[in-house]
Amino acid sequence: MANVVIIGPAHPLRGGLATFNQRLAEEFIAMGHHCSIYSFSLQYPKFIFPGTTQYTDEPAPKSLLIHTVINSVNPLNWMKTGKRLRKERPDLVIVRFWLPLMGPALGTILRQVRKNKHTRIVCIADN
Repeated sequence: MANVVIIGPAHPLRGGLATFNQRLAEEFIAMGHHCSIYSFSLQYPKFIFPGTTQYTDEPAPKSLLIHTVINSVNPLNWMKTGKRLRKERPDLVIVRFWLPLMGPALGTILRQVRKNKHTRIVCIADN
């Protein structure tokens, strides 16, 4: 049984990426693996987000462990999240990359994770 972490949008955020990440996590769990999602406490600053809301009114998936911890614009948060994941030592981290704005946050987190010399990192690049 592998310990898998997905880094990317998930509930309470809405949209295709969040839905895909949640379905991917459910599939890993169905295959017998432990899987959690590290999602965003702040995904986009308000001046960047074109829609009315980033959040869904749907209830949270009961079967998933979602950590809403990543602040996309706070470098101290990136270091803290990366160190937390490094100590957790997941077997696999799957990171979603879809927007250059997320590069500094995701890159900083993954550089910290990589220091444990155990975790394999896979990127799913969208668009």
